[in-house]
Amino acid sequence: MRAPRRGQVVLAVLVLGVLVLATAAAAWAHGEVSTVLGVQEVSVSGTSAAPGVSAAALVVGAAALAAAIGRRVGAVLAGIALVGAAVLVGVSVVGFLADPAAPLEAAAGQVSGVPELTGGATTTLWPYAALVVALAVAAAGVVTLVVGRRWQSAGRRFERPAAAAPRSAASAATDERDRAMDDWDALGRGEDPSTDGGDAPGPAGPAPRA
Repeated sequence: MRAPRRGQVVLAVLVLGVLVLATAAAAWAHGEVSTVLGVQEVSVSGTSAAPGVSAAALVVGAAALAAAIGRRVGAVLAGIALVGAAVLVGVSVVGFLADPAAPLEAAAGQVSGVPELTGGATTTLWPYAALVVALAVAAAGVVTLVVGRRWQSAGRRFERPAAAAPRSAASAATDERDRAMDDWDALGRGEDPSTDGGDAPGPAGPAPRA
């Protein structure tokens, strides 16, 4: 099985960051509160009920950027950040599920002036969806830690040709110097360096008899 490439991992992390943000923006719980106008329904989103989820979405986005442009160390840091973001989402969701009425009562206080609900708090499926996404973020972090050590920085491929150019110029200068020395040696032997050996006249034969 082939290891995922950098682009595939970065794209997956970006999608997960959007999903974390989407689950945080949805309504996590709703209830009813009595007002002078009658009973009104109040609801709270994940952003209000569990602010850590929104913060984790920003961490996931930063990790995607680090994985995209960083070297091996950047990939390792991105993997650690992803695992940390997943833990932050999990802790925030568990804290909310332990007492979902608390953020609803705060919202009820803003509506009626009395932080009390008429009935109980009803939890939606979005907190559980956030937990599922958190597991996927943790898995992406582990994958980044494992395969990210074989990644190279984005600019490294452009550094190699630049380093090869001086070596090519140096080799050309060396060849030119050697050719000039050979020409001087040929002149010292009384030879013409501008002609090939095959074109040089051979030894003169005996003169024809009269």
